[in-house]
Amino acid sequence: MREWLEAVLESSRRLPEEAEGYLLGRGMSEETIHRLGIGLWKTPAEPAPDKDFIERYKGGRYLDGRLVCPAWSPRGNLIGFEARAWRRGEGKRITDYRLPAAAWNPFFLGLTEETIEKLRAGGDVWIVEGLFDRVLELIVPTTDEVLATVRAKVSDAHVEFLRRWVRPPATVHIAYDNDETGRKQTHGWVDEKTGKPRWGAITRLEHVGVSVRDVPYVGGKDPCEIWEHTGTEGLRAAFAHVL
Repeated sequence: MREWLEAVLESSRRLPEEAEGYLLGRGMSEETIHRLGIGLWKTPAEPAPDKDFIERYKGGRYLDGRLVCPAWSPRGNLIGFEARAWRRGEGKRITDYRLPAAAWNPFFLGLTEETIEKLRAGGDVWIVEGLFDRVLELIVPTTDEVLATVRAKVSDAHVEFLRRWVRPPATVHIAYDNDETGRKQTHGWVDEKTGKPRWGAITRLEHVGVSVRDVPYVGGKDPCEIWEHTGTEGLRAAFAHVL
């Protein structure tokens, strides 16, 4: 399945002008679009070898025309993708597909060979929720990396990756969305049913010795929304206290 999927994603990388314009309008640079390998899904004639994929996505036809961003393992192997609707009137339809290897690899959007190079050199990591929240890369130091966990949660694999690669004085900065879920997954919460405390990203990373901090901000629900409303300078102003 991985070989089939790699071929599809590679053949999908040529973006029409309209799709590229949409990405640029969400704060992505041409360099980022190319580095992340974002494309426009087109189902090939050769059927997918995975029955679950065929049933879930109607062989892939359900994804036709959607923007698709690959997810890679730290060793550079494909472990899945995120696909999203983008044309006006389609609504916010986002789905992600994960290959079996995603069970033991960190599922990040934005993880590339350049990420590993930056972390080896001692760069910080900024953790955001969604693909377009990676707009933070416009304002953080070029030595740092911005990674999206797809949803507001750090998994065991995320924690292990950050434990291995982010060594003091480098720091992990948590910049999840300004909503209840984002706050809970940053600082933890108490389970209403059991009364047990649940660890958030801060506690989980501190527990394994990672230098980590919360990044509170104002001006929007998430970094992308701030950028869309106020541009790069407005985004920089919203995060000036932590830069």
